[in-house]
Amino acid sequence: RARVIEVDADRPGDDEQHFEVMFLIDDTDADRMSVLRKRLEQLGDSVVVVEDGSGTWSSHVHCRDAGAVIDAGVAAGTLRRVRITCFALEALRAPSSAEPGARGILAVVAGDQAARLFEAEGATVLRGDDPVGGTDLLAAIRAMPHREVLVLPNGALPAQDLLAVGVAARDGDRDVLMLPSSSMVQGLASLAVHDPGRIAVDDAFTMSEAAAGTRWGSLRVATERALTLVGTCAAGDGLGLVGREVVVVAPDPVEAGMLLIDRVLALGGELVTLLVGAQAPADLAERLHDHVMASHPGVDVVVYPGGQREDLLQLGVE
Repeated sequence: RARVIEVDADRPGDDEQHFEVMFLIDDTDADRMSVLRKRLEQLGDSVVVVEDGSGTWSSHVHCRDAGAVIDAGVAAGTLRRVRITCFALEALRAPSSAEPGARGILAVVAGDQAARLFEAEGATVLRGDDPVGGTDLLAAIRAMPHREVLVLPNGALPAQDLLAVGVAARDGDRDVLMLPSSSMVQGLASLAVHDPGRIAVDDAFTMSEAAAGTRWGSLRVATERALTLVGTCAAGDGLGLVGREVVVVAPDPVEAGMLLIDRVLALGGELVTLLVGAQAPADLAERLHDHVMASHPGVDVVVYPGGQREDLLQLGVE
C-alpha cells in the first residue's frame, strides 16, 4: 500500500518559484524521507513525497534553487529519473503549447450520463464501469494525441498503480501529470478550473487544489449484515461514506443521505454537488436537495444524473 507523507500545496508568503523538480529515490527509508520532506518545505512549495509500495519514493517540489533540492535528494538516497522544468522557459513556449490539441484531459468515469458530463467539459473518457487496471490506463494515455496529458483517475486505481503508470507513460514526446482526484465529483471540480491557456504545471496545480478542496462522500446500500466503524449494518441499510470509510448507517438510503450531508456540511461549505447513480430511488436527489435547502440555508445544491452502478450517489462539498 502506498504511503503519502504529505502534500504542502499552499504556503502563503512564498516568493515566486522558478523550477519544478521531480525525481525517484531508491536505497532510503521513511525516516530519511521525512527529513527530505521537511527540507523541501524550506526550499519551496507544492511538496509531494510518496512511496510506491516497493521501496521506491517519488518527490516533487516547486522551488527557486533546483541545485539545493537535488543536494537534499542525494542526502536522502539514490536518485534516478531526475527532471527539472524551468517555469520561465515553459512560459515562453506557452503560445504554441496553448494551441488546441496541445493538452488533453483523460478522466476515468463510470456511468453514461457522467461520461457525457466529463466529455462536455472537454475531457477524454476512459470508462470505469468495470475495474480499470494500470495497463488500461497506460494504453488510454498513449492513445491520446496531445503533448501534455493531465489524468483524472477519480479513485479508479490505487496510488501505487498510478505512480507506476505515470512513470511508464512519460517519454520525450509526452508529459503526463496525475491529478489527485479520488472521486468523480472531485474530478468535476478540477475540470471546472481547467485552463488550457496556462502552462501545464500551473494548470495541474490549480486543478489539484480544486480536487483537494472538495470534500466528498458516497451513498450505498448494504448487501449483507456487516460490522462497520459506526456499528453493525443489515442488508438493505443505507450506508454513508466519507472517502472510503463508512460514517453513517441508517434504515434507508434517504435518511443515510441526509445524515451524511449534515456530517460533511458540519465542516462548512457553500456548494453541494450530487451525482446520482443508476440505482438511486427516484425521489432521492429531490429529497436530499430539499433537506439541504431546509437545514443549511445559504448552501447551493447542484444535481447531475451520473448513471454509475456502484454508488447510489456521490456528493461533493466545496
